[in-house]
Amino acid sequence: MKYRHIMFSMIKNSHRGAINDIKFVPKTVKVDKKNPNDNVYAHIATCAEDGMILIWDSRHVSKEKWREENAKNKDVIWEPFQKIQLYRRDGTGELGLTWILFWKDQTDTFIWCSSDEGDLVMIDWSVKPPGDQKKGLQAKKEDVIIDYILQYYESERNFRPVLELARSPFYEDLLLTVHDFYFCIWKTSLRDYEAPIFRSSYTQNGSNTCGAFSPTRPGVIFITKTTGIDIWDFVD
Repeated sequence: MKYRHIMFSMIKNSHRGAINDIKFVPKTVKVDKKNPNDNVYAHIATCAEDGMILIWDSRHVSKEKWREENAKNKDVIWEPFQKIQLYRRDGTGELGLTWILFWKDQTDTFIWCSSDEGDLVMIDWSVKPPGDQKKGLQAKKEDVIIDYILQYYESERNFRPVLELARSPFYEDLLLTVHDFYFCIWKTSLRDYEAPIFRSSYTQNGSNTCGAFSPTRPGVIFITKTTGIDIWDFVD
């Protein structure tokens, strides 16, 4: 049996750099009001080093249309439903992204993102950029930053990519970011506190690679390294 892709995207309508993460948008989020997802997983979000988050509709092509095009040996082009371009706060260019994060039962349009320089950012992708797009007026980069980005934590910027971005399964406002030689715990409900509530000591004998919250013990975090695994218990 010969297997073939159903759809594919082209760079001119997709990311201009390597895609670093892909997540399904929670089915509880109303992405397209004109074409509701009826409480099923229908949309996908991707992020890349080009500073863009793209929202894709997996229902974009029906099986009937795909079979018709496939019979003609033609490819079906998949284009994103929405593009969100992010820029660095200091105006030095695009905000390269490494991870995106949703909450499993969320209903809002917020996305947490980590950058290729160690930043932690929360955006609202439902906000329309300034300017009248129907008339062809383009928004300024600075305006786009103000419109999309709601929270911007740059205290841990070290010009190295965040290796992992995770949320506690027990506490919605606790996030974990893993960096090369340390990790941080953030309490996002503290809006005026732009630093992690905990920053680990520097990793000994190797460097970090990723991390995760325990799904059964609220105070336990696993950090993987090039030389093994560290288990941190913040309760005992």
